[in-house]
Amino acid sequence: EKRTKLFFRFQESLDSLNQGTGIGLSLCKSLVTLMDGEIKLDDSFESGIEGCPGTRFAISLNCAPLQLDHIDLDNIEAGVNGVSNGSIDGQSGITTAPSTLSLVARNETFSEKSRAEVAELPENLSVLIVDDDMVVRKLLRRSIKRIAPEWSVQEAANGETALSISDHQNFDLIFLDQYMASIEKQLLGTETAFALRAKGVSSIICGLSANNLEKAFIESGANAFMLKPFPCQKEALVKEIARVLQKKNAEESIEEVRESQ
Repeated sequence: EKRTKLFFRFQESLDSLNQGTGIGLSLCKSLVTLMDGEIKLDDSFESGIEGCPGTRFAISLNCAPLQLDHIDLDNIEAGVNGVSNGSIDGQSGITTAPSTLSLVARNETFSEKSRAEVAELPENLSVLIVDDDMVVRKLLRRSIKRIAPEWSVQEAANGETALSISDHQNFDLIFLDQYMASIEKQLLGTETAFALRAKGVSSIICGLSANNLEKAFIESGANAFMLKPFPCQKEALVKEIARVLQKKNAEESIEEVRESQ
């Protein structure tokens, strides 16, 4: 009966570990639909491994794939270095619609107010990103480094690793995803936040989730909360990071957690 719910947005957990499914399949369906395609569960798939039938999704697209292998994606994002007249680096036959390039350039252009906000961010901060999805970790790390290149950013795939790292390293800011799925049950983000505060970790903690779990994270000792997907535009991300850093002193969160134990 769960097969009809696979592509629902913000669907609650469908797995035995009760850790949620996030919004991955819903996003995949939206992207495929935008390309006039179709995505569906392949009911006939068998992995060939006894006891592990496996799962496969089939995607049917009605358009030819773009040839992007040798395009410098950084140049596309920046909207510079050889982008003109709908072509990239002079490569014939590889074009990007002027409207798309205009959008990229517009997104990457700072207003004077935005530049001032960037300058107000601390020059040096130590950041830990805790998320089971490697792509999400890399995207957030890349986005942070673009607005604060001097910041030190590390990653952890689960709450247990974050707790271990915090034993011998201090961080100014910790991002915690809520649902971190694995073969074995992992700590939730809220549980990790509580455990960090119980250990006396004074870092600013920011919860992450596609669901609005701000109240749960704050009650667990976090200082702030960000909804996924996080903003990728520089101006918007600067404002969001600045908001997180301005939250109440972490020492207050530590005391609240200790009093609740």
